[in-house]
Amino acid sequence: MDFRYSTEQLDFRDSMRAFLQEATPLSWVREVAGAHGHDERLWQRLCRELELPGLPVPTEYGGVGGSLVESAIVFEEFGRALTPVPLASHAFAVHAVLSAGSEEQRQRLLPGLLGGARIAAFGATRPGAADPASATVSAARDDGRTVLNGVCAPVLHGHVAAMFVIAALAEEGVGLYVVNADTPGVSVERLPAFDITRPVARVTLRNAVAEPLDAAPDQIERVFDIARVLLAAEMLGGAEACLELSVEYSCSRRQFDRAIGMFQAVKHMCAEMAIEIDATRVAVMFAAMSADDPGELAIAAPLVKAQAADTFTQCAGTATQVHGGIAFTWEHDLHLYLRRAKTTAALFGSSTQHRALLADRVGL
Repeated sequence: MDFRYSTEQLDFRDSMRAFLQEATPLSWVREVAGAHGHDERLWQRLCRELELPGLPVPTEYGGVGGSLVESAIVFEEFGRALTPVPLASHAFAVHAVLSAGSEEQRQRLLPGLLGGARIAAFGATRPGAADPASATVSAARDDGRTVLNGVCAPVLHGHVAAMFVIAALAEEGVGLYVVNADTPGVSVERLPAFDITRPVARVTLRNAVAEPLDAAPDQIERVFDIARVLLAAEMLGGAEACLELSVEYSCSRRQFDRAIGMFQAVKHMCAEMAIEIDATRVAVMFAAMSADDPGELAIAAPLVKAQAADTFTQCAGTATQVHGGIAFTWEHDLHLYLRRAKTTAALFGSSTQHRALLADRVGL
């Protein structure tokens, strides 16, 4: 496999990066994150002008007809910019409908989600759990309807969602269910978030009527694996930003009449970050390019999630050391990346849990 982006993909990455640098500087990110945690005007531009939620969706459902590679490129750039929009949770919900929904459900649900008319959020497992079977919501039949009961948290950008895709346990096993935010029995509460650039919510369901997606177990696993790959791409972008901030600071900060980047210890820290980032970049590209092969994706997804989580956490910590005391101040931007690294590393389970999942899938 050729681990290189095409010329068109590189141009797309460069244009996406330039757009985010102009439209969402970190000063703006702080302003939005401190308020609602979501900019509706920017979200509409991302959906209608750039068509980002529809990149991997076939054209017959209103999508662009691209692949997971283009989505991974977008997530990498959004991870670099820390843009506070519900792209991650919304994209996971779109993939759930696309992978696990019936033809009628795709035709009915996807156009509104891709065009920006509705925001969706994906409610998966309890905190720190990697297995869909650990879902804290139950599904049951009641008078010919499917109803959900339980609490799902944390749900990324759940406070702005009009629709939820919830993983729930039923008698026949784990399933995915669509429920509207305005359905009786659904309550949404925004929670304090360690990562101020990505708000989370608690979704409580009490006999809430839901629509089951026509999902087989392998389709549900595919939804989770795609989410893992996209989160890995996002963490790759965050790690790259940490290295860039460190290099820039080490070239401008002077001690003993020399830039601190001239000191061997600082050089080694930056070099170690670069090595880990290069390894993670190859893993992310392989996982995204392997998405059409279920066997390859099942192996690559937990591997790359664990690799990217460790890389981002390491780079955020090392960048903090390079910056010294200034990195711990509220005014500096680096702590935003450290917060994102810690929270994203825990989504869908820790690195240890993902390596255990990988071992199970390869039969070890």
